[in-house]
Amino acid sequence: METKPRALSASVLIDIAVIVVVMAAAMMGFWPVFGGSQFIRPAVVGLIAGLMIAWLGAWKRWPTIIVGGATIGAYFLLGSVAALWKNRPYGGIIPNVETLRVLTFGSVGVWKQFITVSIPLGNFTGMTLVPFMISLVGAVVLGTTMWRTRRPALVLLPVSILMIGTIALGTSQSFYPVVIGSVIAGVTLGWITWRVSATATVVSQTSAAAMKRSRVAKAGFQFLVAAVVVGLVSFMLPMNFERQVLRKYVPPPLDTHSLSSPLVSFRYLVDERAEDTLFVVEGWEKDYYLRLAVMDSYDGMVYNVGEASGASRYDRVGPSLGGKNSSAIGKQVDITITVDNYTGVWVPSVATMDSLEFTGKRATNLSEELYYNPKADALINTAALGSGVSYTITSTVSDAKPTVETPVIPQTMPKPAWVPDKVGSLATQWAGTEKSVLTRVEAITSTFQSTGYFSHGLDTEEPSNPGHSSYRIAQLLDRPERMIGDDEQYAVAAALMLTEAGIPARVVMGFIADDESQLDGSTWTVTGSDAHAWVEVPFEGVGWYPFFPTPDKDDEPMEQEQRARAKPKPQVLQPPPPADTNDMEPSRTALDPRDDEDDKKKGINWAGILRIVAMVTIPLAILIAPIAAIILVKTARTKRRRTTPDLSVSVAQGWQEMMDHAADYGFVVPPTATRVQISTALRRNHGIKGLDRLAVLADRGTFAPNPPTPQEAAEFWATVDTNTEALAQGFPTKQRLLSRVSLTSLLPHPKPNVEIQE
Repeated sequence: METKPRALSASVLIDIAVIVVVMAAAMMGFWPVFGGSQFIRPAVVGLIAGLMIAWLGAWKRWPTIIVGGATIGAYFLLGSVAALWKNRPYGGIIPNVETLRVLTFGSVGVWKQFITVSIPLGNFTGMTLVPFMISLVGAVVLGTTMWRTRRPALVLLPVSILMIGTIALGTSQSFYPVVIGSVIAGVTLGWITWRVSATATVVSQTSAAAMKRSRVAKAGFQFLVAAVVVGLVSFMLPMNFERQVLRKYVPPPLDTHSLSSPLVSFRYLVDERAEDTLFVVEGWEKDYYLRLAVMDSYDGMVYNVGEASGASRYDRVGPSLGGKNSSAIGKQVDITITVDNYTGVWVPSVATMDSLEFTGKRATNLSEELYYNPKADALINTAALGSGVSYTITSTVSDAKPTVETPVIPQTMPKPAWVPDKVGSLATQWAGTEKSVLTRVEAITSTFQSTGYFSHGLDTEEPSNPGHSSYRIAQLLDRPERMIGDDEQYAVAAALMLTEAGIPARVVMGFIADDESQLDGSTWTVTGSDAHAWVEVPFEGVGWYPFFPTPDKDDEPMEQEQRARAKPKPQVLQPPPPADTNDMEPSRTALDPRDDEDDKKKGINWAGILRIVAMVTIPLAILIAPIAAIILVKTARTKRRRTTPDLSVSVAQGWQEMMDHAADYGFVVPPTATRVQISTALRRNHGIKGLDRLAVLADRGTFAPNPPTPQEAAEFWATVDTNTEALAQGFPTKQRLLSRVSLTSLLPHPKPNVEIQE
């Protein structure tokens, strides 16, 4: 069978068609991942480049190291125009320093991001590198296997790896699996049958035509059998069968535990920034709630996001927030928020969001650093919001309310720590004998409203310490008939009570427009005085429903003394400094490495230097590693042959060492020829001298009655070294270097090309 494609013959064109069909079918699994056709361009560019490299490598008999180097070169040369063309000069045709940086770091870091970012991925820069790399490498490997192997069945290996890889990187919901599986299995097995049939001997023109018809018939039959088998197997699977994919098990890269709870800045907002404009909201109605953060975990000091209920899982998303909220029923509204004097990673939003699109300052950067938690219906942006940022939220607003018959949705909530003893006893007392979840929640929250008093602890108000630590909550509940605090204390105390009563609850901090807010029709100017905190409880058919335990602002103790006094200092937890409120350093990813701030302060940008070094050394390391491996294997082989204890075997392997050097220079001898025949053929036909004496010495050392002495074996190996050096001198430096990394001598049965005369 001919395995070297000398030209674009009909056979080679059939091979190319098979590769295109198989690769296209496998890559279609990325359609639901990207939510559209954004992956097609990089996949097509990678496929064409990979086919050209594989065909030229097989035609010109390039060694593996050259094929690998060409593949790496194509990645850096075409990666920009294939996968990073958006917002690049000239459509990415000419790579610049920035694109080379992204290509270098993205070749490693993009894989984890690909399976941790929420789908669809079409709006994220750099994600198209994955289909480009898979298509490029897949086409090179598949084409090389087709055109260089003597065993067509080996093609099943790269095809299987390709299918498993695209499935593992895909989504749990398959994309036309019967069609894709049938096409890949049928085409691959049909091609194998067609190629195996090509090895038959043609004895006449008539038999040649019959043989061709037989090959086509066998290939077609194999295709139909494979397609039918795949179809039957797919129908035997259960209807709710869910594929196991990597993104299902790899945790997201964002660690919310490193973020400070926004609730600790509540008193700072309502006191120091009461008159400051934080946001301007358009399309607003007074019965909406502007949510900043959702917290479900209490450690005795602060309420923060936790893991048990999923409120800490924030996945990187695009404008669609990972897909429309299918459970939301109601009217769809558009709300535009423009940031003014606010800086932080917590993104003000509303419940049951369908999409979010940044339209103002830094829109591109903010879009790529947006994280969303569908269970909490909350957003985080690691690039941090700031003045001038604007975005529009599309939300489905529902007016559904729970009734006494509405059951609660079971939730696994984090167990609170260091809860004051009075929380449990008062929860039992205030909930009373109520059976309905709704009436029990209302009984607890209404008791807070009716027996508590409101105070921010300002100069003209009753003393009220900030914070919501275990000590502060115990202080609030010490005199239940005269509780004094604000939203921060009441919301936390109510959530702890509901949790103690077996009702899942969480704390939400945000902003609410009341009679004192700056409302102009549907435009709301949000200030620090609009900050509020409340609790939410999940009900079936309703979702997380809000309850407000805080007493009315007018409910102040009658015996309050109106006097000027110094503001009381917090006893437990200090509010964060204003400049750092909710600030967070933007996340570091493989596609966007940042300088280390400590290194910047030292005056030497070591991180920048290391990045430049990495940009140079990583591609070189990838290129050099295979070369070093081949040289090490050959060196070890030579050493093993020299040190063989059996000197007769050592001499025989010394001759083989010489033949391996000749093979790496392109002279592969038949395995059945004698040493004398080989030396004669190489001398007469190829001008390689000095092997006649070496052949005689090898025959003598191998077949003589007595084994060679150590001195004779050493002299023989010295002759081998001399002839090896003489052989190398007959070739230019480039050829000598290529021979060092040639794989020909490492192949088990290389094809002979030296003709032996009898």
